[in-house]
Amino acid sequence: MSLRKITAPLTGLREATLLVSEGIYDFKVPSEGNTELAQIGATFNFMTGKIKEQIESLSNINRTQKQLIGSLAHELKTPMTAIIGYADTLLTVRLTPERQEKALIYIENECRRLSRLSMKMLELTGLYEASEDSFNPAEIQVDNFLKEVKELIDCRLQEKNISLDVFCEPKELVKKFDQDLMISVVTNLIDNAVKASRKESKIVLEATPNHLMVQDFGKGIPKEDLEMVTEPFYMVDKSRSRAKGSVGLGLSLCQKIIELHDFQLKIESNPGKGTTVSVFW
Repeated sequence: MSLRKITAPLTGLREATLLVSEGIYDFKVPSEGNTELAQIGATFNFMTGKIKEQIESLSNINRTQKQLIGSLAHELKTPMTAIIGYADTLLTVRLTPERQEKALIYIENECRRLSRLSMKMLELTGLYEASEDSFNPAEIQVDNFLKEVKELIDCRLQEKNISLDVFCEPKELVKKFDQDLMISVVTNLIDNAVKASRKESKIVLEATPNHLMVQDFGKGIPKEDLEMVTEPFYMVDKSRSRAKGSVGLGLSLCQKIIELHDFQLKIESNPGKGTTVSVFW
């Protein structure tokens, strides 16, 4: 019995190593006292704790990598549709030199923006160390910003013959934000509004000193889904969203970018009446 009592810590350590081999780390072996066995137990507990931390870190990185791939695919989708539309127009329609130049400038600007955005998305997910100039909030003239957004999203609106009413009050309103990232936010919000809207309806894009708002008058979001829509990969209408190629990352990206700016996101919706998404500066 004395021998069994002396060797009990070794028996516990042996059983613990078997658990570790099976991927179980939520336990601790006895480590009380000043004996050598107690020191071995403390070292063993420290080791399993570190292994658990590393596994959790790798799992988080893997999850982030999956979100990164989905995020980039989502961000590429809308502008690439517009770029293809402009390219097809250049190939099939005889345009005036002025309209040709306008289409080519749009394609060039969007390609450059996507290049910048892809790097910022990498930095946002934390997979790479952010450079000092990766996040560039600047004083932006909001009225011009909204006009640029409208021009970028125009092809998407024409697909369903939806009008976009843009308001900025006051006209000289200036706010500080990263223009590329906020373009991503607003185009995502408008794209969601287009998906929820009927043909020949309208969407409202409004900016005030208090907030930036996108409002549609479409099918709305059920109350039970409202708190979940910013979760990665969450889709209200899963079958229809997958059929359209959606991966449920749009609002998740918006939320992350908004948090980066220290802004706040608020979503209000009534099924059958529409949805209002507000970004409070």
